[in-house]
Amino acid sequence: MKEITLANVSEDVINQLPKGALLTVKYGDQLNTMTIGWATVGRIWNKPMLTVLVRFSRHTHDIISKADSFTVSFSREGLLKKAFATCGTKSGRDIDKFQECGLTPAYVDDIESPYVAEGDLHFICKIVYKNTLEPELLSKEIKDTWYKDNDYHCIYFGEILKILSK
Repeated sequence: MKEITLANVSEDVINQLPKGALLTVKYGDQLNTMTIGWATVGRIWNKPMLTVLVRFSRHTHDIISKADSFTVSFSREGLLKKAFATCGTKSGRDIDKFQECGLTPAYVDDIESPYVAEGDLHFICKIVYKNTLEPELLSKEIKDTWYKDNDYHCIYFGEILKILSK
């Protein structure tokens, strides 16, 4: 793995998100990964940031709400396609997704949340802010399209500490 800059991969991230990525979080002995297709990347508070959304109903939310970090792993070569399908349809409450998908957690420095070693692009992030989505502030179009069931998101702002690439 080599460390790279945000400017070197921002286009890759934007193009890869619709295909999926794995958001991984660990707190204590709880570890889970889930497929995401939404995120934003940029600069806030003069820091490189990756912002992710996690629905309150997800097992990952139970963990990330207590955690201080998360990682996002991409597969530009398509190697995680099967994992994206499994981790996007199965709950970590019911299965160990790492075992089920043959995934390997890999750790960096003092960051509790590992990345998925089988990916080829990894964002290592420290949570610096989280905020509950306010339903009354959403446009009617967004609310009617994405929140018909009232299953809203919490938004996590992760300061990008490292970006690793194969």
